[in-house]
Amino acid sequence: MPTTRYILVSAIGLVLLLGAGFFVNRLQAFPTLINKNEEAVQDGAKVTVRFQITPGDSPTTTYSDIEQFVQGQHTVPLGIEQQVAGMHPGETKTFPLSAEEGFGPYDETKIQTVPPADLPFEAREGDTVADSAGRTARIVRILPEKALLDLNHPLAGKPLLVSLQIVTVENSDEEATLP
Repeated sequence: MPTTRYILVSAIGLVLLLGAGFFVNRLQAFPTLINKNEEAVQDGAKVTVRFQITPGDSPTTTYSDIEQFVQGQHTVPLGIEQQVAGMHPGETKTFPLSAEEGFGPYDETKIQTVPPADLPFEAREGDTVADSAGRTARIVRILPEKALLDLNHPLAGKPLLVSLQIVTVENSDEEATLP
């Protein structure tokens, strides 16, 4: 029994020392250890991913969450769809995306002015607001006669480093309707 406890404590210590990513990378180095019976990401599949996005111009800032999307419907950036194609649940991948592959180039024409009275009463510069159609904008400046809104995605125009893990893949038996 003490030997088993020693091995368990040693294994936990090794994971803490080297990090869990070390072992995940080793597992991916031996593809036969990954269960290939699970569904692979393909067009029409409902995919759940855990992701972390780091903008190239701000390496200390990260955005992380769990997202669900249908592969091939382009509700996530095309660069991400291309990278997850063929992956299986449990697989992880880290890759760079250019601004064009990510959230697109920054578009100056997406700066709009509105009357300050159209903003929520408590709105401040830097806040994000949404309209009735669900579009979001960041408040750039509030002046007495006008307010400037930026309708670009917050990561538009930035190169990105994306780390993601496939959580689940649900391929439907029927073909999903793609736009």
